Amino acid sequence: MKRKKKVYLIGVIVLAGLAALALRLLWGGQEVEALQVQLGSVTRTVTDSGYVQPAADFNIHATQSARVTEVPVETGQSIQEGQTLVVLENLDLSVQISDVRSQLSQAQTAAVSARAALERTRLELEDAGKNLNRVRELYGAGAVSRAEYESAVLQEETCRQNLNEQSARLDSALVQEAGSRESLRQLDAKERQLVVKSPAEGIVLNLPVKREEVVSPMTLLASVAVTGQLEVKADILSDDLGEVRLGQKTTISAPVLGQKILLGQVKKIYPRAEEKQSALGVIQRRVPVIITLPEPDLLKPGYEVRVAIETLSRQEVLVLPREAVRTTGEGQREVTVVVKGQVEHRPVQTGLSDQVYIEIKDGLEAGDVVVRDGGLELKKRTKVKPVFNDKRGI
Repeated sequence: MKRKKKVYLIGVIVLAGLAALALRLLWGGQEVEALQVQLGSVTRTVTDSGYVQPAADFNIHATQSARVTEVPVETGQSIQEGQTLVVLENLDLSVQISDVRSQLSQAQTAAVSARAALERTRLELEDAGKNLNRVRELYGAGAVSRAEYESAVLQEETCRQNLNEQSARLDSALVQEAGSRESLRQLDAKERQLVVKSPAEGIVLNLPVKREEVVSPMTLLASVAVTGQLEVKADILSDDLGEVRLGQKTTISAPVLGQKILLGQVKKIYPRAEEKQSALGVIQRRVPVIITLPEPDLLKPGYEVRVAIETLSRQEVLVLPREAVRTTGEGQREVTVVVKGQVEHRPVQTGLSDQVYIEIKDGLEAGDVVVRDGGLELKKRTKVKPVFNDKRGI
């Protein structure tokens, strides 16, 4: 009895299957996901990873040998223009400044003394000149002797010589004073450099020095990125660079942005490639490309991003999803078209393609119905029922 029931059940299932097949044939054949050819756009992109970096930054180096006494800021800290970053101490410089100030004081004293002596000598010369004129008149009248006249002449000449010497002494003192003053000015400027300040409002990128560390000239003290000026640097494979041009629109995405996409553009293309090692250890030739970064407040220096440079675009052309087009063994591109409920294999001429769509230049018209999966093995004139899924439509 149980065996009869089992046979009966199998028979019901078979009959149900045959009925479903009959209904499918009645309704138009096998269901296939399809779509209508429409006008759209195709955009070819060069995609790669990149990193956010400051568009303008300052690397501040030591100008002299010194010891670090203070580092009042930290890496990543926001700072204002003129804010102190590092304080240095140069004991040798302090000694030099003290010596030069002493020399300046001495030179100033010498100049004052020389100026006073010059003034006294000038008065003495005036008196000697007046006396010489008086004695000359008396000598002409025979009122004084020749010896008295010659003594007056010698006195006037001596005073004039003294005046020249005092004038030269004053000039020398003034030169020494000016030299000491200039040396002190330079040393004061050097002393001011011991207090390292930020040249702009920004963020501290790097502080490689520590307190009590001794630095030498050209030692990096701090790096500062200017606030609100960021960009993306992407190393593009040299083989992909042929279509990249300045000004091309670029989309920028990153995990920290979520679904938000930023739109930048190619700002700079470096003139030469550099050898880079990939994550798999492969040596590649890549060219650095700089991309502008709008809304810089959303990202920070060092963040990794994904860039897609739009190198070529076609607008208002016939397009299909890439999976709808297949390549035959002879290299011919073709699609599966549904005409009056039957399959037709139609060769097409394709054009530009991107990661999703491909341009159809010839072989189809807008409104033609095409099977979405070009890989389905459907024989010519097979009856099918196209099913349109709006969620995956073009």
